[in-house]
Amino acid sequence: MEAHNPTGVAIGQEVPKPVSAVIFDMDGLLLDTEGAYTVAQQRILDRFCRTFTWELKALMMGRQPQEGARVLLEALQLTPEEITPEQFLAERDALLRDVFPDSPLMPGAERLVRHLAAHRVPIALATGSSQSQFALKTSKHGELFGLFNRVITGDMVHRAKPDPAIFLAAAEGFPLPQPTPGSVLVFEDAPNGVEAALAAGMRVVMVPYPGMPEEISRGCGATAVFASLEDFKPEQWGLPPYTDSST
Repeated sequence: MEAHNPTGVAIGQEVPKPVSAVIFDMDGLLLDTEGAYTVAQQRILDRFCRTFTWELKALMMGRQPQEGARVLLEALQLTPEEITPEQFLAERDALLRDVFPDSPLMPGAERLVRHLAAHRVPIALATGSSQSQFALKTSKHGELFGLFNRVITGDMVHRAKPDPAIFLAAAEGFPLPQPTPGSVLVFEDAPNGVEAALAAGMRVVMVPYPGMPEEISRGCGATAVFASLEDFKPEQWGLPPYTDSST
């Protein structure tokens, strides 16, 4: 997948002011947890003869766990008599508990985070995962995630993506003077997250999780879409360019 409109500027328009702060989603963007979620959820749905499709995955991505489970079960027309959101999450969490600590970093994630931190660009994390899930998933990457100026988890806000609350909360923790929403760049892998970032008045780069149908990623209104974080060029957004030899 190639990037489209990498600066988010139409021909003849004024180039927007440079990015002054960056917010990242986590699951499927920085950490490869989405595959584990898919396997675990399909295993639960097998007994109801349901299939966990990409369309369903896109509905859930970025939401708080309880809301994501509710949306999924409603979409599949599974009644509380069959399985409740609480039961679904309990089963899923039991399946995932042992695999989350081994979640690998997504391509380009470590390089970009370390680069921004080294150049003192304010960075924050805004994830739908709970605080306990965040700790579990990042347990082997603690030093890297310790570089973030602020971490907002799903249970720290009252409204989940696509509501902009989590991104607005993340931006509130940036060093003074706080950046305006229009100077904040968000990285997301999910349509719900893209919608939330745009609602917050921020620009957003979408990096769809591998395998996401193109019609889902192209139709969400992101400022730009890249196949991988490795394709992102900081200097195109007014950020310091990479100085290492990686390509």
